[in-house]
Amino acid sequence: DFLILCIGRHSGTPNIPEFPANKGPELFKGKILHSIDYSYMDNVAEFVKGKSVTIIGSGKSAFDIAAEVAKVNGADQPCTMIYRTRHWLVDKSSIWGINLSYFYLNRISQLLVHKPGEGFLHYLLASALSPLRWAITKVIETYFKQRIPLEKHGMVPDYSYSFAMSSCLIALLPEGFYDRVDEGSIILKKSKKFSFCGNGIIMEDGNECIKSDIVILATGFRGDQKLRDIFTANWCRNIVVGSSDTSVPLYRYRLDNFFLVGIFGGQYILCYRIHFFFLRNCTTT
Repeated sequence: DFLILCIGRHSGTPNIPEFPANKGPELFKGKILHSIDYSYMDNVAEFVKGKSVTIIGSGKSAFDIAAEVAKVNGADQPCTMIYRTRHWLVDKSSIWGINLSYFYLNRISQLLVHKPGEGFLHYLLASALSPLRWAITKVIETYFKQRIPLEKHGMVPDYSYSFAMSSCLIALLPEGFYDRVDEGSIILKKSKKFSFCGNGIIMEDGNECIKSDIVILATGFRGDQKLRDIFTANWCRNIVVGSSDTSVPLYRYRLDNFFLVGIFGGQYILCYRIHFFFLRNCTTT
């Protein structure tokens, strides 16, 4: 019934931000690399030791890299993490001994969620139970806000924990991350846009320049491009990932509606209309 492409979305084609003319990385005199290049290094500590490091991004990779750099350089040479969006990174996968997946990633929890094509009885049941899902989410959010100093550092996400779970946006926080923020080893700065200058990064307002020796782009990967490249027919590419000027019509890069399921002898033999909600709770590792 489904075709699942295990092609490594988080690898292969780095997502490199685009910059206006005369504001891109060509101006920067230091070193620029993507997080995938950083992960392949044998001696990371030697590379970043004593250097001013700026990390672009707010996902799991950005947090991990910032924690590693801070461990090497400490508060004497703090690293800066520039983020645009705040995400739910938590320090454990359970509360009061109960695994969080039991609240969101099982068949019973799906009764609390409206789905495309649901029947009338399911609609009534989801409508009646949705306040319970909301209450559970608020309890979990309050729990983590008390454990982790998110409000203190302005890192409370703009979306709910429930949305993060259903969208596979949950990640584990590096141990002692906010302790390093408090001691000054990591500096957090929010900016929707940035540009380069000769000696570092210029923030969105243009009034602050962050001097850097190394800039690490933890900006994710172009999973849509990798998916597009495995098909040769344009009509099939448009079904799978849309045209080059549209957003990817996938739910967290999972299947949506018409999709090619089988290919044999060069002929397309099977197409199914499927709903993404069957796959919405798949988690990535």
